[in-house]
Amino acid sequence: MDENRNPGATGPDDDEVGGGDASGRFDRAKDYANEKYRAASGAVRDSYNNVRERVDDVDFGAVADQVRAYVRSNPGKALLISVGVGFVVGLLLRREEDED
Repeated sequence: MDENRNPGATGPDDDEVGGGDASGRFDRAKDYANEKYRAASGAVRDSYNNVRERVDDVDFGAVADQVRAYVRSNPGKALLISVGVGFVVGLLLRREEDED
């Protein structure tokens, strides 16, 4: 939009857009929204594909073996971590029930 333009003057922009100033603004806004939607959609799709590739590369068997080794070498810490995670999950589930 040209803010320096005289608001009372008519010009080729009004006629070219097809029917007046309001219609032209709507078309420009629609094009802008579509452009931003396509850009955001592409960014989300790229991020999803990137995360998906990373998850596909993870060897969950090796991760499970590492967790088992950590729990065997640090049983107290592992117990405290599991109690803390269980407490947080319990709070989250309880909040969801209270909202209903």
